[in-house]
Amino acid sequence: MMIDRTLVQYPLLFQDNRIERFYIGGKLLERWRKAKAEEDSHMCEELLVTSIGAISKGKGEGFAVSKTVEEQGGWLLSDIIRSYPEEVLGRAFQRYNANHLTILARAGDTRVRLVMQCHPRREDARKYFHMPMGKCEAWYIAETREMENEAPCVYAGFKPHVTKALWRKLIECQDIPQMLACLHRIPVEKGQMILIPAGMPHCVGPGCLFLEFHECNDVTIRVEKNINQKDISHSEMFCGLDMEDGLELFDYTVYTEEQITKRVVMKAHIREESEEYTVTDLISQTENDSFGIQLVTINGTYSLPEFDGHRIIVPVEQDLILEAGDRIFHLVQGHAALVPAACDGLKLKGEHCKVTIGIPFISEEER
Repeated sequence: MMIDRTLVQYPLLFQDNRIERFYIGGKLLERWRKAKAEEDSHMCEELLVTSIGAISKGKGEGFAVSKTVEEQGGWLLSDIIRSYPEEVLGRAFQRYNANHLTILARAGDTRVRLVMQCHPRREDARKYFHMPMGKCEAWYIAETREMENEAPCVYAGFKPHVTKALWRKLIECQDIPQMLACLHRIPVEKGQMILIPAGMPHCVGPGCLFLEFHECNDVTIRVEKNINQKDISHSEMFCGLDMEDGLELFDYTVYTEEQITKRVVMKAHIREESEEYTVTDLISQTENDSFGIQLVTINGTYSLPEFDGHRIIVPVEQDLILEAGDRIFHLVQGHAALVPAACDGLKLKGEHCKVTIGIPFISEEER
């Protein structure tokens, strides 16, 4: 059965897409997404919009690729893109990363610390995995909760005393407290945006409900053999690489506390204001060459500007109405919509609604 071309002239909404992870959480995620209340478990992450799915033990290629809601045919996003690549992605983005989105989105909620990790830079993704893109990521802190032993935080970047030799030694002996002490602990609060460049060591701490935007890559290098009652195999740690090559994917730049805060904690800048909306840059092209994030506060109507590419919309506070031509779509808080390049004249309507918009970029060197 052919996919109707008119589908990509409207925003695409997606079915629930919950996956299992090494960390534990999800209770706050369910509440945020206005879903049935569940207890914390390893089913704690929601893939909101993805054309590549997730790398997961025992799962084949294409696992957890986004699927449109039944009202939009229940199509795999990967099939929609292959049918109408330029209409979904935009011509320049199809040339850059053929048949896949450039920006993806997921959400997770954790009551424990995630595993210490990093993701490949662009050159490493190409060298070791034959993939066109690395994985820079950013976390919007949508909610927090106080845990018994630690306030909400994230960990990122090596402290000044860390060397590659020390990092390797600690990983070999699995001295977890000392490994964690190599990273800066950064307190976070609701509404903050954290940017994690590819290669930087990091992990989300306990008590965070995070909305993550990231480049089109799911490769993760992990450095712990066991966490949260879960064993992590060598293959899962280094994504099929040997340890030596896996450790090459870390960026060993060191930071003072002031430097790491400046590097990863983003400062919001108002771009545009009116009586009905305020557009704020959370991440701009001067701060990241692969994607940007805007926060739009709406109390009325906001007309999405024209853009020859795809964008991801996630309401983080209150539900959102999407009006495209003669059709209206209801987007629940914590759910996502993909706006194809061919979708013109989209209006966002809400009352006291906060909406994040992920916008892909193509760096000058890649054009």
